[in-house]
Amino acid sequence: MSEFCRSLKTGIIKFCMDDVVRGKTHVFRVLHSRLREVARNTVVYLDARTLGSTAQFSDTSLPIGTRCLALFRDVLSELHNELLEHIVDKPTSKANEALEALSKLADAFVQGQTSIPKAITQSEEASSSDASGGKIGVTSAGVMAELKAEGSSQQKTATVTQFAIESDNRILFPNLHNALSNVLKLADTELYLLLDEWSSLPEDVQPYLAEFLKRGVLPVTSAVLKIASLEYRSRFSISDNGRLVGFELGADVSTAADLDDYYVFDRNPDGITSAFADMLYRHLLSELPEGYISKNYKVTSGADLASRLFTERETFKELARAAEGVVRDLINIFTKAFFDSHRRERDSIDRRAIIEAARQWFEQDKAQHLDSQLQGVLQRIVDEVIGKRKARSFLLPRELERHVMVQRLFDARVLHHMQRGYADKDNPGIRYNIYTLDYGTYVDLLNTSKEPEIDLLTGEEGPEFAVPFDDKRSIRRIVLTEDALR
Repeated sequence: MSEFCRSLKTGIIKFCMDDVVRGKTHVFRVLHSRLREVARNTVVYLDARTLGSTAQFSDTSLPIGTRCLALFRDVLSELHNELLEHIVDKPTSKANEALEALSKLADAFVQGQTSIPKAITQSEEASSSDASGGKIGVTSAGVMAELKAEGSSQQKTATVTQFAIESDNRILFPNLHNALSNVLKLADTELYLLLDEWSSLPEDVQPYLAEFLKRGVLPVTSAVLKIASLEYRSRFSISDNGRLVGFELGADVSTAADLDDYYVFDRNPDGITSAFADMLYRHLLSELPEGYISKNYKVTSGADLASRLFTERETFKELARAAEGVVRDLINIFTKAFFDSHRRERDSIDRRAIIEAARQWFEQDKAQHLDSQLQGVLQRIVDEVIGKRKARSFLLPRELERHVMVQRLFDARVLHHMQRGYADKDNPGIRYNIYTLDYGTYVDLLNTSKEPEIDLLTGEEGPEFAVPFDDKRSIRRIVLTEDALR
């Protein structure tokens, strides 16, 4: 174990500090890699955090159309670049025609400029002069008379026109649709647009960008759009004077798996444990020299890793519970437990290391990022649910799902979904959502004066688990109201 720990040390630190290790991003990266294995596919992965500029986001004086159009052009520009690379690297017999069609696609969204008369000014200039005179004299020939008259006038008019250069902020969606369809057909490719971190975009911009994508990309039969976002920070549509702007969920786009619901441990403990063991194995496999684990330790799967690197499979099962369905938490708790066991010169990771690592991760990553208001709400929930009710899960009326405190605690990963739309037979007609407090909130109380009594273990689980499994018969009696969230 000591030699194995020393070999893994560098790789684990490198991996766990990588900022892209997240649930949805991890799924998108894997999907991106799998799709690119098919030569015919053109796959575009876009991180929404890299789109636009500060001015487009923060300058609310700009029309919303201008702000959204700039973002949409960024998306189309990435599509153009990836398609160009595909045509050049994997040319077909109609490659030249595809390049011409791609040029028309660029013309459909390149921002143009138009000279527009702004002001017309006129100036006039006039001048005139008159002169007259006479002269009379006597000469030897008689009387001489001379009269003289002069006159002149001049008028000049000048017209000056001033022009203003204005941007032509228009995209003709029929032209865009036809050009994109032709490019894909001539290049013999299918387009996959993976748009990650959607929720990082300003909420007022999101519905309009969704509308542009709905008009510009969704009608193309050879194009597939997938979006990864945080549920409570996403706004895919709005009503504008009775007209829906953006995606209509169910009609335009459909929702896929919610990772927070999919990886709920209590629903499928064995399945989630196996899935997380496989994830951990694959990540370590990518960081160590090729064949190192299989050759030296006969580890060829996640199941092998869970049994050899941990004291027993049940210990890894505790790690899977502690992660609460979040891959980032799984990796970081594992890292801390790994080095804790190594520091104590143990040959494998034990349950004590898992509990201490979960407590440290909660304190260092989650609790410190809660402001005073969130800390107060969390403490009231902990006191009521863990302190008084000796449980970890509770019911919350479904209408409070969008409450700002619930959303913020959920985003901070100190509250987790267990089940939506739970119907209590004692309260017919009322629907609840079941939430559970983070594993770290529970173990953070262990060995303190507020340590809860573990008396809610079900018959299926043994006392080797540090945190109890809640009995739904007990959860039914734990219903929090809006007062707990103030």
